[in-house]
Amino acid sequence: MTDTLQKDEIIIKEVIEAAKVLFQRYGLKKTTMEDIAKFVGKGKSTLYYYFPSKIEIFEAVIENEIRELFESIEIAASKEVTARQKLKVYWLTRLQKLEKMCNLSQVLKEEIMDHAITIFNLKRKHLQEELTLVKGFLIFGIENEEFRPETEEHIELLCRVIVASLRGFELSNMEVFEIEKDYIRHIDFLIDTFIGGIGIKVTSV
Repeated sequence: MTDTLQKDEIIIKEVIEAAKVLFQRYGLKKTTMEDIAKFVGKGKSTLYYYFPSKIEIFEAVIENEIRELFESIEIAASKEVTARQKLKVYWLTRLQKLEKMCNLSQVLKEEIMDHAITIFNLKRKHLQEELTLVKGFLIFGIENEEFRPETEEHIELLCRVIVASLRGFELSNMEVFEIEKDYIRHIDFLIDTFIGGIGIKVTSV
């Protein structure tokens, strides 16, 4: 039973990775289930066993990207010793991911916008995970005496403000698929201004 589950996980991972490559190379519309099956070295029947449609593969690719993003943030943040730096890693990683999206081919950009609702729903599915991640940074800052003590209610509110702000920023840039380099270059200014503006004492490092 365990061997079967591991085999299934391997095949699903291979399909997702293959689809990601093909979608970026040819676009979603031009990539067929047969193309993905050939790339993986499997028959179409095997592909349909795990994914009934190409759209479900597309959703799996997006979901995998979201999970990888959070994992990247957690790994990078774990190496930092201050809450401010952890928040900086969070902001910077999100901006770099957005910049990568903006560098996609024009065809794929248009197709992503065609499925904007699907992507939005997948991100909403992971909202609590992102809120928990940011909450951990804020609590760390309070325990580390970087930030002033706050009630549980206020911490929850601050988490939602931070996440909503970044998601809104991401959405506005995705609409035109262009991100200004100054956003990344001035990341320290943006973080200090934002955090200071919502009432958290900023500690310079």
